[in-house]
Amino acid sequence: MTNEKLLLLALLLVAFALRLIALDHIPAGLSHDEANNGLAALQILAGDRPIFLEINKGIEPLIIYLEALSFYVNGIGVWQMRWVNVIAGMFTVALIYPLTRRLLNRRVAMLALAGIAVSFWAIFVSRLTLRAVTLPPLLTLMLYLLWRGLTNPRPNRKFWLDYGVSGLVMGLTMYSYLSARFIPLLNIWLFAMYQMLGGQRQSWRRHGVAFLGHGLIGLLIFMPLGQYYINHRDSFSHRANQVSTLPYALNGDFTPLLKNTIYTLGMFTFAGDETDRYNLDGRPIFDILNGLIFYIGIFLVLRTVYLYSLNRSTMAYKPLSALFLLSWYFIMLLPGFITDDSPHFLRTIGALPVTYIFWAIGLDWLGKRLALLNPHPQPLSQGERGDKNNPLSQGERGDKNNPLSQGERGDKNNSLSHRERVGVRVHFLFAITLWSLLTLHTTYDYFQRWANAAGARQIYGADIAEIANYVQNNYNEEVTAISAAYYRDEEPFRYTLHWHGQPPFTLWFDGQQSIAFPPAESHLSIRYLFADSAPPNALWLEFLQPIPAESGRAYQLYRLPDTFRIAKVKELQPLAYVINNDVNLSGYRVLGQVVSGGKFQLLLAWQALRALPPATDYTWLARLWDEQGHEWAQADGLGYAPSDWQPGVQGLQLLTFRLPADLPPGQYSLTIELVNRQTGQPLPAVNGATRLDLVTLMGKAKVP
Repeated sequence: MTNEKLLLLALLLVAFALRLIALDHIPAGLSHDEANNGLAALQILAGDRPIFLEINKGIEPLIIYLEALSFYVNGIGVWQMRWVNVIAGMFTVALIYPLTRRLLNRRVAMLALAGIAVSFWAIFVSRLTLRAVTLPPLLTLMLYLLWRGLTNPRPNRKFWLDYGVSGLVMGLTMYSYLSARFIPLLNIWLFAMYQMLGGQRQSWRRHGVAFLGHGLIGLLIFMPLGQYYINHRDSFSHRANQVSTLPYALNGDFTPLLKNTIYTLGMFTFAGDETDRYNLDGRPIFDILNGLIFYIGIFLVLRTVYLYSLNRSTMAYKPLSALFLLSWYFIMLLPGFITDDSPHFLRTIGALPVTYIFWAIGLDWLGKRLALLNPHPQPLSQGERGDKNNPLSQGERGDKNNPLSQGERGDKNNSLSHRERVGVRVHFLFAITLWSLLTLHTTYDYFQRWANAAGARQIYGADIAEIANYVQNNYNEEVTAISAAYYRDEEPFRYTLHWHGQPPFTLWFDGQQSIAFPPAESHLSIRYLFADSAPPNALWLEFLQPIPAESGRAYQLYRLPDTFRIAKVKELQPLAYVINNDVNLSGYRVLGQVVSGGKFQLLLAWQALRALPPATDYTWLARLWDEQGHEWAQADGLGYAPSDWQPGVQGLQLLTFRLPADLPPGQYSLTIELVNRQTGQPLPAVNGATRLDLVTLMGKAKVP
């Protein structure tokens, strides 16, 4: 195996390691977006086959089907979801090499691969189960095949295959991420640019037919999704309309467009994505030194274009590679330019590979300058030995009339002088030192700083992950009750993944507004695990006993006293109000006073009488009425999902009223009803009534 192949293998192994290490617990858990994706993947395994998913304001389906496939092959779990993105990220790393080598040369291609292998941006998205990561590998592969077709002057089998397969891949990109909608624009521009500047006007008809086939194949692949968009136009435009700044520009206000353009361009060295969901607290893509190298690369590309624009006699050697890179960069940054919340590392992810190609160009040039190999600037290099099918590739010998083709002076038949050999070593030493420092910087920022950041831990559900780990390591006969903000779907699904799809029976509730208890006669022991995202309401602390020895970093554990009975809750007024034979409202308590502009609370005690169907969705609805029957305030909620009810399970529910400032003094009645959310109708009690008058309250004006 040659040294080049060994180096490639070593870089790929480093990239793979950085994307795979601690994959099941860094990030600490799953974000809500990831959890929703996992739920959708399970639905696909169950037989659902959507062409577009109406979750998270609408998402393209490719990542969901890949996750479903991973679940099918590897089982259900966190790493099984993230494995999909690791593979996608590795394809991006691997594919940047052949594309950059064809556009420029081996050395720059190797540097580009090395840079993206240890890029914080690239590693971050490669470890999340989000659809955006599927765009860069598809885009890079499509551009490689399209460029190979454009630069092939002969209509042979390879010529037609490159155009056709690139069209197929283009169609697939439409199923990856929203930013892929800009790819047809990029392809049309690249084709037109090459035909105008590439010196192959004699073959434009063949290329035109091939490019038309490229587009038709892409359209054919896109057609099922396109048909869905035609039938559901809101699904196509809903998310884009929410974040687009173009309507402001069309109305003459260019401020949002200019602001987001500046923020997007500034993300490379000034301030990156500010949310811990996609980045480390505004960390720019590059530090100061690597940012300077990146800007050198862009300058060299722009300089190459400028130099060729001055030499009209070299039409066949226009800076097509440079224009190719600039076009790719600009068009894939457009989603950031025209949307709010910029900079945004996901919307601009199509520019990820070309960003590191620019960095590699700058690093290659700077290394040569430091090694003093060449006294004159060398903007770009177009190949090492040349490609007989590519008029842009002039070989290593160089062409004095073509600044793009400077050669690498690395022909094995051309021995290097001592000074040149020393220069090569200096160049390599500089590159490997800088790369090593970049690797250490990325590793520390991701695995230490970001992994332990409070915001990141909260966003990615570290509390649920820690709770799952605790229960797995302390499994016993106790009933486990978990308090979580999203107790109905996302948090249970996160928990399920940590149990590889087979969690033990668990009571889920929102501890800020509710708490559930086993039947008194069952004598069951229960442990309450309150996640940091849903700590216990202060009222529950009257009867919960904290267990610090069994609590964790992101959760607190409590147990009930052996003598606890729900009827012993302070000042609870007893009731016996059976509703729909589903639940018995057994007591209530009013906390606070009715004061204009203020708030008061209603505590309800209830008991489930039977198990309900999985789709059942009830809520308590309390209303405050004046003597004339005018409703002044209402509060609703049920922090323990009816679909999880078991016969005899008891609960407390806290409802909070926020009163208007103009509430007049007087007498008010407080009523309660149980409403079916699906129908919007209250459920009847055994006496046929749908609403119970609880108590009469006196309203007061707020004292100034």
